[in-house]
Amino acid sequence: MDAQTFFRRPEPTVGSLFAGIGGFDLGFEAAGFRTAWQVEIDPVCRAVLADRFPHAEQHEDVRTCLPALSRTDVIVGGFPCQDVSAMGKRRGLAGKRTGLFFDAMHIVQTLQPRWLVLENVPGLLFSNDGRDFQTVLETLAECGYVGFWRVLDSRYFGVPTKRRRIFVVAGFRELPPVGLLGDAGPMERVSGQTEAGSPWADAHPTLLAGFADGTSIDISGGNIVAVADSRHQMVERQRASEDYGLRRGLDAADATQARAAGNAICPKVAQWIAEKLISTF
Repeated sequence: MDAQTFFRRPEPTVGSLFAGIGGFDLGFEAAGFRTAWQVEIDPVCRAVLADRFPHAEQHEDVRTCLPALSRTDVIVGGFPCQDVSAMGKRRGLAGKRTGLFFDAMHIVQTLQPRWLVLENVPGLLFSNDGRDFQTVLETLAECGYVGFWRVLDSRYFGVPTKRRRIFVVAGFRELPPVGLLGDAGPMERVSGQTEAGSPWADAHPTLLAGFADGTSIDISGGNIVAVADSRHQMVERQRASEDYGLRRGLDAADATQARAAGNAICPKVAQWIAEKLISTF
């Protein structure tokens, strides 16, 4: 064994709740983390995870998996948004799906990872007049986690889709790196991912600290990419599928794949967050 191998730091580990097709995990692994386990109830998504992350354990249900989970340096999770989305009935954290947040936090409280990263739609900010988001922050604090939140849009990371999502980054009794509050400026844009002259070529990052007027952001449905020309739309749709974690050659025009890509977290956004966190190890 050479000296470089002997003194090499072990890769920090990440556990993934509500893993979907692994958007969070792809981003974190690109930044240097190793995925230890994933929890995902959808069998189709779980098959994708098993194929893409053969080194990770796959588990089915956040409500029952805790005894099988190992402690990791980071836990990530995009908990279900159906009950806070503008497209749903907006029952908030009292809903059966979004309420799984509390099951996730039971896992976090037990395993106590150093860092926690949560994701959801911006509608969470305004659910039940803001009380649900206040509950999220209070629950984190009760479990010993402090941090901050921001809204990030995938199109500012070189991806041809507009997808605003709120990310909460918190540390166990320590604040996350302050760099997560700064803009991912033009020099940090992922090179080679946005074609010159495209609608996204001049995209720039944004930081939203809240909305003074209390208005909400509506998340509309429809195609992953809305382009007038149908042939162009199919090309962009396929590329969007790849950008959200589907393998090359798969097309989000397929309903199952569209649902998987539509629920996915953009790996490039996750990678940007992960690169800030890995600097702490």
